[in-house]
Amino acid sequence: MNVLVTGATGFIGRHLIERLTSENVHVRALALPSEETASLDRPGVEIVRGDVLDNQSLQRAASNCQWIFHLAARTESSGPSRKDLEEVNVQGTANVAQAAVVAGVERLVFCSSGALYGRDIRNRAINEMTKPIPDSPYGRSKFMAERILLTRHQHDRLSVVLARTSAVLGPGAMSWLNLFRTVAKGQFRLIGDGQNYHHVADIKDIVEGLILCASVKGIEGQTYILAGEQPVCLRGLVQTIADEVGAPRLPANLPAGPFRLYETASRRLFACTGYRLPRADRIDLYLGDRAFDLSQSSRVLGYRPTVGTKEAVHRTAAWFKNHGYLERAGKAIP
Repeated sequence: MNVLVTGATGFIGRHLIERLTSENVHVRALALPSEETASLDRPGVEIVRGDVLDNQSLQRAASNCQWIFHLAARTESSGPSRKDLEEVNVQGTANVAQAAVVAGVERLVFCSSGALYGRDIRNRAINEMTKPIPDSPYGRSKFMAERILLTRHQHDRLSVVLARTSAVLGPGAMSWLNLFRTVAKGQFRLIGDGQNYHHVADIKDIVEGLILCASVKGIEGQTYILAGEQPVCLRGLVQTIADEVGAPRLPANLPAGPFRLYETASRRLFACTGYRLPRADRIDLYLGDRAFDLSQSSRVLGYRPTVGTKEAVHRTAAWFKNHGYLERAGKAIP
């Protein structure tokens, strides 16, 4: 079997490729011409230089492939302009869909995001039928990309499955490094009482879910949520991180009121202009209260997460320590 993975050098991409090659699947890893690919140097991986914005390179990469996992995306944390973000996430997805149609692939799995439900939502039972209310440029770009793929499914019979993932922990999860470092230094302060819930997952479970989205028959055009087994309150998550990194006692909480006003102002600005205030996403993370219902993923895909939050935090912290990003054995590592 030949499988194409876009976004191959990213966090999810690297773990997915490792899992696929362990089953003797031949993987074409799409990487930008300038990207470092040493982490993908393993038997069964063919590096293909190209870009989701380059139709010719995409069609070469997709040729004779049975599955495509479309993971390539820009995030707001990577600092792109709104135009660049939408160009890669929306037009890039349209290009991948076209390449998939031309190649006649058996399944295109799109790695979407729970961000398209919006940060403002207060709902501990979000499921696939919950109305998306994207309130960030990233969330909106993922929602637009999903619409494009479903249109190609309807008009061209493209066999696509949408996977909306939660936030992901695990070895190499660099987007979490700042939080782990801040907690380790005893500088993290909760906003409010910290009893609001979040739903995180370990990369091992997300990878298994993506493979199920590719391999289960008869689910074309459907959407599935991939997350951890159980949500966790923010205070509990931060305390788990603190215990894992040996942090001092957490400082006193900050009052939530001023931050809620800032959050509201940012949301109104986005509604009018499409832009958000600085650090609005971080504040939304601290104040949000939501969790996912995995009933459909469990019933249809057989998706059953096996890595709990405590173990996911441990795996993440251990990787940070082993690679010199966190203090280890009482010695600070720069």
